[in-house]
Amino acid sequence: MGRHEVTFEEYDAFCDATKREKAGDVGFGRGKRPVINVSWEDAVAYCNWRREQENLQKVYTISGTTVTANWSANGYRLPTEAEWEYGARSRGKKEKWAGTSEESKLMSYANSSNDKDGHEYTSPVGSFRANALGLYDMSGNVWEWCWDWYGTYSSGAQTDPRGSSSGSDWVLRGGSWSFGPASLRCALRSYLTPGFRRNDSGFRLSRAAR
Repeated sequence: MGRHEVTFEEYDAFCDATKREKAGDVGFGRGKRPVINVSWEDAVAYCNWRREQENLQKVYTISGTTVTANWSANGYRLPTEAEWEYGARSRGKKEKWAGTSEESKLMSYANSSNDKDGHEYTSPVGSFRANALGLYDMSGNVWEWCWDWYGTYSSGAQTDPRGSSSGSDWVLRGGSWSFGPASLRCALRSYLTPGFRRNDSGFRLSRAAR
């Protein structure tokens, strides 16, 4: 899993190469800040482009609005919801937020709506402490798109699940700069339609472990 959320710098390179309209930063700043105003569909397209730059195998096949995944491919993709939470909790620890279970320490790990953290909106990636797995901004900064359709969890135990097989909304995790501690918890789920864009939503990359 990527240590940082995908930045404007990285996403702008994709837009330049593919003649795609750049995502708006609404005055927050670009460069090393996490890209915002990107849909789930935008994120999937970026994954496919990024893997080409490194001669990796393609994970996603896109046909209109239908996206299928080749899980054996070694290219870039979005993390599943289960992978995301496992990473946020530093390999599945019982942490309330990514890096800590103590709210008094959360400001060291997360860019939230607390105006004492020095950032009114998004912050450059890596501005706060990483969790024990070395991942930054898993709580706060921007909501992160996941692979899974939003749906109810299975009632039985599962190993490395990939979510519902269909749905109308895709999962986002992690909370953002515009939310307080309750919405930054590792367990909290949100969802949006695949074409929706917001100024507090972005993504990070993942790859199959080899």
